[in-house]
Amino acid sequence: MALGATGGAFGLVVAMADELGPFRGGGDPLWVGGLELRRHRVGGAELLTAVAGVGKVTAARAAALLVAAGADRAILVAGVCGALRRDLAVGDLVHCTRAVQADLAVRDGRELAADPGILAAWRGLVEGPAGWFVTADRPVLSPWRRLRLARAFLGPCVADMETAAAARVAALSGVPWAALRAVTDGAGFGAGRDFQANFAAQAGRAAASVPDLIGRLFGRT
Repeated sequence: MALGATGGAFGLVVAMADELGPFRGGGDPLWVGGLELRRHRVGGAELLTAVAGVGKVTAARAAALLVAAGADRAILVAGVCGALRRDLAVGDLVHCTRAVQADLAVRDGRELAADPGILAAWRGLVEGPAGWFVTADRPVLSPWRRLRLARAFLGPCVADMETAAAARVAALSGVPWAALRAVTDGAGFGAGRDFQANFAAQAGRAAASVPDLIGRLFGRT
């Protein structure tokens, strides 16, 4: 369904509750398929949020349940990420241009472009670089793996564990999607330590921009 279709909701997928930012602890509960979603009013629009859990399987499940619950305006993904290039710093907010499932041996059919309209609207509200979101089944904790992934994708790129899976579900459902994440670490040696040190400060920053984004997108209807 196209962006701005009447009658539907926006959906927001995060891996961990802290990544909900201003939506954490709010909204009305809605249980769908064994997962607790939360229903929020943002201006005149409805937003359904889901704390998926970490990883591609849980992210795909959450995105599918959001769509089933009526999130057909857009699926948004927010949270944190690890920088695969040294020109990205802790605290940078990075927009997704394309997401890729990096654990598969083939890339055909595993690369997904974010919706250009949502991406442009989000970039108009939040300053930051835009590039690849490389979604894998495990965190990037070695410099050799970081280097291998960085060499495979031109321009800014970050590592995460959910975006491409949620994006794939959205695309298969005909729902536009986009993603924004805050950098907590430079993937490689020390990434786990840096993640722990920076997560609390960075977790909710991407989601904090969602009300303004929805206000801008909802105005198109």
